Amino acid sequence: MAIRTYGLSGSGMDVDQMIKDMMSARREQYDKLWQKKTQLEWKKTDYNTMYNTIENFRNTTAFNYRLSSTTIPKIVTSSADSIVTATANADAANVSRSINVINLAEGAKITSGQMGSGAIKDSLVSQLNMAEEKFNLVLSDGVGSKTIEVDPTKSIYDFVSDLNKSGLKIRASYDAALDRFQISTTGTGKDVAIDFGETTDPAGIDFLTDKLKLDIARVEGKDAKVELDGAEITHSGNTFTAFGVTYTLKAKGEANIHVSADNGKAVSAVKDFVEQYNSLLETINKELNEAKYKSYMPLTNEMKGALSDSQITQWEDMARSGLLRNDSTLQSLIYRLRNDIASPISGVAGKYNSLSSIGVTTGKDYLEGGKLYLDETKLKKALEEDPDIVNKLFGSSGEDRNSQGVAVRLYDSLKSTMDNIKETAGVTGTIKGDTESTLAKQIRDYEKSLDRMNDRLAQMEDRYYKQFNAMELALSKLSQQSNWLANMFSSGN
Repeated sequence: MAIRTYGLSGSGMDVDQMIKDMMSARREQYDKLWQKKTQLEWKKTDYNTMYNTIENFRNTTAFNYRLSSTTIPKIVTSSADSIVTATANADAANVSRSINVINLAEGAKITSGQMGSGAIKDSLVSQLNMAEEKFNLVLSDGVGSKTIEVDPTKSIYDFVSDLNKSGLKIRASYDAALDRFQISTTGTGKDVAIDFGETTDPAGIDFLTDKLKLDIARVEGKDAKVELDGAEITHSGNTFTAFGVTYTLKAKGEANIHVSADNGKAVSAVKDFVEQYNSLLETINKELNEAKYKSYMPLTNEMKGALSDSQITQWEDMARSGLLRNDSTLQSLIYRLRNDIASPISGVAGKYNSLSSIGVTTGKDYLEGGKLYLDETKLKKALEEDPDIVNKLFGSSGEDRNSQGVAVRLYDSLKSTMDNIKETAGVTGTIKGDTESTLAKQIRDYEKSLDRMNDRLAQMEDRYYKQFNAMELALSKLSQQSNWLANMFSSGN
């Protein structure tokens, strides 16, 4: 940059202001380009918000309503909850079953006798009057076994900790008040066990039998045993599933289990769908119909300097408004969603073959943008005649779109829109990490143009200052010459 020597002539010109005024016109083009870039950045952010909204609806609502667990809820009652409770999945038949719990599944457990140990429990040596030499135990849980080294100079609590950290499916504990030691398996069933039978070290055997006072004979767990409608079933745990019903056994005894369609929950499921769909629709329509104020462009720093904070906020709210107004991608999605909802499912026979036939219809007011309404009375009547109708209309997986359920159609339509948004604006609100989307490329092009333009403006400003420097130097010399001539004429008189 040139050395600025203006002002030497005493001309009184405000060169900085003059150059600022001259550059102002030149910077207008830069500012307009910056405003366009900023608008694209805002638009990319708005697209990202819509992408996340659509993705969330697709991955939760649309996905869940393809599943029979959502659309065919079951209610299960037990005549004796203290003996057995049950839940049912969508595949369970609506029937009553009798169950007789003969015995519950149990784990293996051994408890020591009272050890009569000493009061000092800082080591096994002091507590159980043992020698200090280390020895090994071999413990099996019925599936695997581990060799455990016992150090008598450590406490019984350290021994308990070593057992619990062995990796076996067992749990050891010591109760100081009762002065008893216990080992139990974490699982149940006949395949679990507690077995010290592979222990051969005499010191280990003595420790188990004489010091801990354990009966080291192999102890095994027990399987649960029930009769379900007369058929005997055994299971390693107290929870098992048969014919789509999951039973939880609590005590011996008999009970009757009744499975039926939960029409109340099915109505609630459809109601929830309508609410979530309407929320999505409202969000999209709000973007499509948001007012656009073309005269309100993004504010530059210089423009912000002339406004108050509240004025800046109000201005930028209007400048950001309507960036996705009448957007073709979102408009296309609205049309597809309405068609997905309204079209009958060709694979469903009978009079209930569309959402409108079970009471889910769009409002008559066009301005509502396709908002759904639910006639619960009509839906309940349809469920009474066909308890599976909600699943058929939402989750049918046909070979073509006409035979697919509404949720299946929506799932695909939303994915198509997400792909289009991704191509246009990526999946992030900024260009960081986005090298492929159309908007990201355009924003980067603007940034390059702005950098080049900024360099040219800096060079232009520098040239202006050089020119004013030269002018000031010339004026200074002229002033000096004038003063010299004036002095000559004055001395000559």
